[in-house]
Amino acid sequence: MPKFKYNPLVALVMPEIRETISKKDWHTLKDFISTWEPVDITDLFKELNPEDMLIIFLLLPTQLQSAVFAKFHSQTQEQILKSLNDQQVKAILSEIKPDDRTELFEELPPGLMRRLLDILPLDDRKELLTLLAYPRGSVGRLLTPDYVAIKPSWTVANALQHIRKIGKDAETINVIYVVDDEGHLLDDIPIRKLILAEPNQTIESIMDRNFVSINAYADQEEAAKVMQKYDLIALPVTNAEGQLLGIVTIDDIVDILQEEQTEDFTKISAIATKPAQLDFITKLKEIPLNKLYRSRVTWLLALLIMDFITGGIIQGFQETIARYVVLVTFLPVLVDTAGNAGSQSATLVIRAMALGTIQMRDWLYLLGRELLVAGALGITMGLGISFMGILRGRSITIASVVVLAMVINVVVGSLIGILLPFIFTKFKKDPATASTPLITTLADIIGTGIYLGIAFLMLR
Repeated sequence: MPKFKYNPLVALVMPEIRETISKKDWHTLKDFISTWEPVDITDLFKELNPEDMLIIFLLLPTQLQSAVFAKFHSQTQEQILKSLNDQQVKAILSEIKPDDRTELFEELPPGLMRRLLDILPLDDRKELLTLLAYPRGSVGRLLTPDYVAIKPSWTVANALQHIRKIGKDAETINVIYVVDDEGHLLDDIPIRKLILAEPNQTIESIMDRNFVSINAYADQEEAAKVMQKYDLIALPVTNAEGQLLGIVTIDDIVDILQEEQTEDFTKISAIATKPAQLDFITKLKEIPLNKLYRSRVTWLLALLIMDFITGGIIQGFQETIARYVVLVTFLPVLVDTAGNAGSQSATLVIRAMALGTIQMRDWLYLLGRELLVAGALGITMGLGISFMGILRGRSITIASVVVLAMVINVVVGSLIGILLPFIFTKFKKDPATASTPLITTLADIIGTGIYLGIAFLMLR
């Protein structure tokens, strides 16, 4: 029996489900799984062949279809949309939350996008195009206009009646937003505060006008930081004039954090991909080989060209190497240690930048601290290799060359690691682009030059 590591429910009932499918008793299966949570149904569909999955999917109630569809992988969503007629697609898309619908349209090919835009009702289409008009990666792409807003002049009783009327269609009613007649955000009020207030109190009397909001053009990562800092489950999104446009909820932020971490992971590993195409990390078994190849070949070719420089440096010192062949045996450990030290430094800086605990202005302070730490590390590594230098080199002079090169290389590698993220940030690039392979390659080039240069000067 296959193992279901992440969903014991599917593992428990899978034999019965397969038997029901073999009998083609679709309606029994529909009645059985219609009581499940959408995420469990999605896990079940991963274990079925596409034909069986599509049949069961079409038998589900429309609202459940939309909830399950929103959980699907983007490629599965695209396959389903191509398999359905216009009425079926319209029913599903109309039930999907605006922010999920925006995410879906971001990744669709142009032809399918045009078809779906024609299918959508006019109001939904206008709403979608408004959200898609915001830059990719901005908060505007995440916001949903399905929130509950009330006026300061209302009584608590009127507000609660309004919530009962429209709250069922809202993304969340845990927080209610107070706006003026022009739609400017004035306050956010927890539903608990409304429930505990006296019915005849006005909303203005319970307002504290203390709230946190974010501009629609701000970066999604900034929204995540704000929500984490203030422990929010929903964050109001405003325009430049302070008018409330919508809200971002915690479930979207969790998805964004996962996406950003995956994107940073690919950059640190020198794998090239677009933000909307990160599935080769999370869905490795399902990704075509040509996509895997393209995502990796660019950086490898670039690094290969850089490695030619290392070969050129070695060739330039071939006379020194010919006289002291033992020098070559120390080269790998010297450059590898320098590269490892640089990778450590870069990882610390990139993570601190992601958390917002350091800024661009901190580069000089961190450089000074790293110089001290790297110096201590270099001396430690130098002492560690000194014994091998004496034993293998059989010469105090060669041992001195190796020790001095180790100290300098660790310091230089660490400084490369600390500076590269700041350099990339300065040029408006993601600091994670200062990838481990790039740092190690630079350490190879510079470290080889330093080592052989010291050897040339001390052994001639």
